[in-house]
This record gives sequence, structure tokens and C-alpha cells, in this order.
Amino acid sequence: MSVKIRLACLLTLSTSLLVFPGCESSCNQPLSATPSSPSSDDQAALDETAEPKLVSFKVEGMTCPSGCYPSVKSAIAKQKGVIGIELAPQKQADAIDNPIVFVKYKGNLDLDSTLKAISRAGFEAQEVAN
Repeated sequence: MSVKIRLACLLTLSTSLLVFPGCESSCNQPLSATPSSPSSDDQAALDETAEPKLVSFKVEGMTCPSGCYPSVKSAIAKQKGVIGIELAPQKQADAIDNPIVFVKYKGNLDLDSTLKAISRAGFEAQEVAN
């Protein structure tokens, strides 16, 4: 069936059908007036176009930028939706005096899984207000 004829078959007024010559009987079905919920593929596309969000974690025991922070960063980076991780500004380059990590993500970040991942890396963390 041609695309134009198929499209013509899909036109509706309210809940009644418009029947056009050349329509197959299979297309003479009423269309639902209720919008359907997005599929997981549609939701993924929405998540990718959504504005990034930011969450901050205070990571207890993270004291060195050369060993501790890379471990924490690696654990967080494996979480679904994470698009960026940044350490808060520090007073010194060779020590962490402000153990705050900023995490940029799209979609929904599972905070419990993220905290567990940080814990498996050997640190305890809690979410802090931005």
C-alpha cells in the first residue's frame, strides 16, 4: 500500500474513522486518542537531549589527587548517565582539602548505586547540596 493511502487511512475525527477509497480493511481500525508513554528508545533520546544535571558528593578519606581521586572518579564514571566528573577547587595541588566531587549527568542517576560504587572503591560519601 502506498504511503499516501496509508496516511489517509490513519486520519481520524475524534474517535470516528474517515474511510477513503483504496483503504484496506486492516487500516479501518480506530486510533487511540490517548497518547502512549514513550518507549525505552524514545526515553533514551529524550535523556540525551535533556539538560545535564549536577549532583555533589563529599567523599570522606579522599586525601590525595594522584591516587584517591582517580579511584573515586573511575567508580563514578561507570554509573549510567554520568557525563562528567570534577574535583572541587583545592588550596594545594598535592593534597585534597576540599573532598567535594561534582558529577554531571543526563537522565536519572541512581544515587544509591553511585554511593555503593564509591564505597567499593574504599571511600564513604554523602550527597551534599549544590
